[in-house]
Amino acid sequence: MDRSVARWLADRLPERTGAAGLCALAVDGKTLRGAAKASGRRIHLLAAMEHSSGPVLAQLDVQEKTNEITCFQPLLDTVADLTGTVVTSDAMHAQREHADYLLGRGAHYIVIVKGNQKKLRRQLNSLP
Repeated sequence: MDRSVARWLADRLPERTGAAGLCALAVDGKTLRGAAKASGRRIHLLAAMEHSSGPVLAQLDVQEKTNEITCFQPLLDTVADLTGTVVTSDAMHAQREHADYLLGRGAHYIVIVKGNQKKLRRQLNSLP
């Protein structure tokens, strides 16, 4: 159902044209308030939301024995076309595999780099 609704929403986004027509998706995870599985485990979703108009184009339940990092690619696999799309995410997703995946899909990315990537942060701080 999620995928069907997300595709329906994506089909209704305004058409992108030229450089100003870039689409941007924010990837972020949130634990739902007041929602839990029968086992009592709280539900944590990873979602991709379109920046300008706000529809959620994809979301996945982050299962108990995994984390957002392993759900990043499966989440974005459900988005039909990432060509020319700018994907933003928090520091958790400052992963080489994520960057390679996005570039392979023709997307661009903006990711926050914090202390979780010490070598990368040093390299970035050394830039003018």
